[in-house]
Amino acid sequence: MVLSFVFFSTLCLLLISFLRYKFQYWKKLGVPEPTTYYLGNFRLIKSMHKTELLREYYQKFRGKAKLIGTYVFTKPIIIVLDLDLVKTILIKDFNKFTDRFQRRKTDKHVFDILNETLFRVNGDSWRPLRTKLSPTFTSAKMKFMFPTLVNVAHQMEEAINAHLAKTPSGDIDTHDWMGRFTTDVIGHCAFGVECNSLKDPNVIFRRIGHRIFYPKYLSIRLRTFMISYPVIFKYLKFFNFNEYVGGLEEFVLKLVRDTLRLREEQNVQRNDFIDLLIEMKNSKDMKGVPPMGIEEMASQVFVFFAAGFETSSSNLSYGLFELAKNPHVQEKLRAEIKSVLEKHNGELTYESMFEMTYLDQVITETLRKSPAFAAITRVSNEDYKVPDTNITLEKGTHIYIPAIAIHYDPDIYDNPEEFRPERFHPEEIQKRHPQAFLGFGDGPRNCIGLRFARMQVRIGLITLLKSYRFSVSEKTPPQLEISKTCSVLVPGRKIWLKAEKL
Repeated sequence: MVLSFVFFSTLCLLLISFLRYKFQYWKKLGVPEPTTYYLGNFRLIKSMHKTELLREYYQKFRGKAKLIGTYVFTKPIIIVLDLDLVKTILIKDFNKFTDRFQRRKTDKHVFDILNETLFRVNGDSWRPLRTKLSPTFTSAKMKFMFPTLVNVAHQMEEAINAHLAKTPSGDIDTHDWMGRFTTDVIGHCAFGVECNSLKDPNVIFRRIGHRIFYPKYLSIRLRTFMISYPVIFKYLKFFNFNEYVGGLEEFVLKLVRDTLRLREEQNVQRNDFIDLLIEMKNSKDMKGVPPMGIEEMASQVFVFFAAGFETSSSNLSYGLFELAKNPHVQEKLRAEIKSVLEKHNGELTYESMFEMTYLDQVITETLRKSPAFAAITRVSNEDYKVPDTNITLEKGTHIYIPAIAIHYDPDIYDNPEEFRPERFHPEEIQKRHPQAFLGFGDGPRNCIGLRFARMQVRIGLITLLKSYRFSVSEKTPPQLEISKTCSVLVPGRKIWLKAEKL
């Protein structure tokens, strides 16, 4: 009994000494920091999301320091508060911060489909891959895919009409409907597959997507721990995300193999995402990059699918919520949509879409208030002396750029809680720092699918607002809630709105 007590006490003392040593890191470098807790400053209690902590630290230290140090568990991280430094990291000195996450030691004989995506790969692999994938998202490709998106939007309108005919209250779960719309869009444009989730919400595409972003038992704390200490999960095989989601790798691999076989056997060309990947697979001139294999193709298909449907469906849902709460904005936007459509004989064309400038402001203001990610992450590739300071960040330092905190800075956006699309009138944008808006990231590693995402959201809003008026109902939440189980800022509860057919 005495020996057990001594052993336990010794372990506690060692643990306390270890934590005290770890949490002296920023103090030794002379970096300002909040009060430290034994689980790190990102305590991530159940009632608090990382978003709230980033805003709390930003508000406390903005104007007092360029950056502050904190910890995720025991891992030291930097939170950047100065917009000039944000610009330096994302653009000017980008080559020193090419990675989003900690570099992982990988088994060369095992290809990890879920981690070898354009979003996650390290800088040395990212650059040639980005170069090869960029042609998919040019204006010409967007114009080619435009009719497909319009067709799916018409299908959405028909499905909602049928739903409203059976729903006297007119209430619709907007996030569910927008997710079904964007899922079908991605299925068509990326894989040439008829998902039919607008007709059947339980198709496999919807089930898989929901498991990715709404895990039942995977908390934000566990996700953060996995990102912070990937080596533990790699070697201990403590958690397998593929098995958790329900055979995600197998689903994506089968989809790619079947689509590839069909197109090569029947010589089918659709000029879509899969076609570009097939071209990359068969190309012999890869400029130093080996031809793309099936697994590599599956990785890019996965990230296009995951990022393409959920971020856009959330943006559409958040936008409709704001428009329902601000009917004067909704009426102004509807008037613009109808005016432009009348000029084009009631037809929505690729060119007419860009005439709707207020629509673009509404979408951007929605992204300001509800970006896809609370923070942009980078990792230093080498020791880096922070300009105009005596601070040198060690190689491998994790950096958080708190996008959502910047978007709610009252010194940048007056009355930031107010939904005011006019903030993004060109004249207003010129008055602000270039990095005051980070809805799509910035610099060479910004969102590659920016054009596609905006086009998808534009078409969705145009189709809905020309046919329906949205308002709050008894089931509408008083304010938006963010899911506390997901690192992407997706809704934490259903967004019910009343849709009235015009």
